[in-house]
Amino acid sequence: MPLINYVVLGALVAELDALADVGSPDAVVRRRREDALYTVCVYTGVRDPLRALARARRLLARHRASAVAAPAARAEPAVLVAGPVVAA
Repeated sequence: MPLINYVVLGALVAELDALADVGSPDAVVRRRREDALYTVCVYTGVRDPLRALARARRLLARHRASAVAAPAARAEPAVLVAGPVVAA
């Protein structure tokens, strides 16, 4: 599984959603959409752009669900106190 920056992936998906809403896209919009889809393919490890976008949406949903489900795990880190080293 590749390492994923969920902030960047979320921004790409949001940009693709915004570009999909463009009524009659010009060459610049089409090229940006192709570039964003290619990057989503790289991020997800899926060659087909539509499948890569679907996988990106699933990854983002899973990431959001795990962030909501485990807020207590990130609440406070344990504090380690140095003590004497005792040889057995």
